[in-house]
Amino acid sequence: MSTAVNRPNRLSLLMLVGLVALGANLFHMQIVKGAYYRSLSEKNRLRVIYLEAARGKILDRHQKALATSHLSFNCSAIPREAKAQLSQSCQMLAEILKEDPEVLEERFYKKKPGAFRSVVVAEDISLTQAVEIEERLDVLPGFMVETRPQREYPYKESLAHVTGYIGPMTEEEEEEATEIYGYSLADWVGRDGIEKNYESYLRGFSGGLQIEVDSRGRMMRPMGVREPKEGKDIQLTVDADLQSYTQSLLESQKGAVFVMELKEGGILALNSSPSFDPNLFASKRGRKDVGKYLKGENAPMVNRGIRGAYPPGSIFKIVTALAALDAHKINPSDSVDCLGILMLGGRGFPCWKEDGHGSQTMTQAFAHSCNIYFYTLGVKAGLEAILNKASALGFYRLTGVDLPGERTGFVPSRQWKRERRHEAWFDGETANLAIGQGYLQVTPAQALVMISAAATNGQIFKPHLIDKIDGIKVVEAQNKKIAIPEPYWKAVKNGLDAVVNSDTGTGRLAKTPGVHVAGKTGTAQSGQDKTHAWFVGYAPAENPKVALVVFLENGGRGGIAAAKIASAVFQKLNESHYL
Repeated sequence: MSTAVNRPNRLSLLMLVGLVALGANLFHMQIVKGAYYRSLSEKNRLRVIYLEAARGKILDRHQKALATSHLSFNCSAIPREAKAQLSQSCQMLAEILKEDPEVLEERFYKKKPGAFRSVVVAEDISLTQAVEIEERLDVLPGFMVETRPQREYPYKESLAHVTGYIGPMTEEEEEEATEIYGYSLADWVGRDGIEKNYESYLRGFSGGLQIEVDSRGRMMRPMGVREPKEGKDIQLTVDADLQSYTQSLLESQKGAVFVMELKEGGILALNSSPSFDPNLFASKRGRKDVGKYLKGENAPMVNRGIRGAYPPGSIFKIVTALAALDAHKINPSDSVDCLGILMLGGRGFPCWKEDGHGSQTMTQAFAHSCNIYFYTLGVKAGLEAILNKASALGFYRLTGVDLPGERTGFVPSRQWKRERRHEAWFDGETANLAIGQGYLQVTPAQALVMISAAATNGQIFKPHLIDKIDGIKVVEAQNKKIAIPEPYWKAVKNGLDAVVNSDTGTGRLAKTPGVHVAGKTGTAQSGQDKTHAWFVGYAPAENPKVALVVFLENGGRGGIAAAKIASAVFQKLNESHYL
């Protein structure tokens, strides 16, 4: 009987102990750790969604879009919320996205973001897929459909070397870029071309959306938002139609074409071939296929117009002629006998025409590209006079074109040879330099500055691509003039006219119906079986408005393929009312 009496007391004691323990636990949770759990509860209730800002558009001179953005859908996940049921969720998503669930899981674990930064599991999904995922979010904890502005390049390969491309921020870049420039790891940045050079204008300022979610992760209502701010639009001097046409002329040929108006130095076309499709770089899915560009034997990622340095061949004879004239070593009417070879220091220097051109004045020598004539001028003028004119015409420095990665080429000197090769400079090397061979290396951009100076009697242009930013004109003509007497320019220009318009001119294939073209061909040794081919020119010859450069790597003789391309471009320019 005593046992029965004590049983209620024991139950009461157990209940009392339980209540005390429960009270102590509640005190610990609500008072001691109250702030922590309130914070944790708030985090469970709120979700932050990153809102990427659209980049500004890149437009051509006629407002045609060269780079723009379209809305794309991504399937993303908040790691902290999605991890618990990841395998089941990926199985379900795999059916919707037509992908391997293991691949989806691999993407999930590829990066280790913060607790509330999403990771992209599937990029640029279709609208139908996005809707289907949205309908199943209650059984896909931690997953969501996000929108982002995806970069698009409508002209693809034609304008790739102008627009450049974008790429995701790397973890190595994030710390500095976040602290100094306000980027986040989710941002994409310009990697080449206008995209890189004008990144600070094109990039927008991303925002974020704070939303309330229920216990299943479903979005209930917005709690706060910071609107993303789109980047500024940039308008170029480029003509997209002309650019596309010129790129088609290059086809599979390695080379470059520059076209520039001679009022302010605005680039109308800047082509490099082979090229690449920048759209592949604009998404993580497409970037899987860019290896063919990065490892391509023909280096399609290299902008040959500003980064390729080559021997200029006979186009450099313009520099040699100006050096000899300005040094008073020859008059335009003086003649030189070309017998097919010139002996210097016991060595023979041949003309390209084995039996020679006979007696040649400056105009005739330009028209026939007579090596003997220009060997003679080079030796008479001397190395220093040639180097001084090369410097004045821009061959020692960058042109300043507003694209990243421009090279300067190379102009040799006595000092360079003495320091690098421990040898003296010989007259034969001056003769070789006079016709654009030997150690000399120039870029097509530098050749453009030279021929533009010839067209305008000494104006040295700074080529540029940018015209307006956010509708405001930002680039004015930045030209200077070199001091060479007008008669010397006239003598050279008479020769350039004869190159194209005389019956025996090496550049007569550049002759264009309805357009008075002047220019110079160049054929340069390349170290391979086929020579490099050049054509530099301008039109109309009597009042130049446009200058161009055509360069074909291993393209044979400059008077053939390069001259034909030049003629086609001048014809297009005339039809487009630039001439």
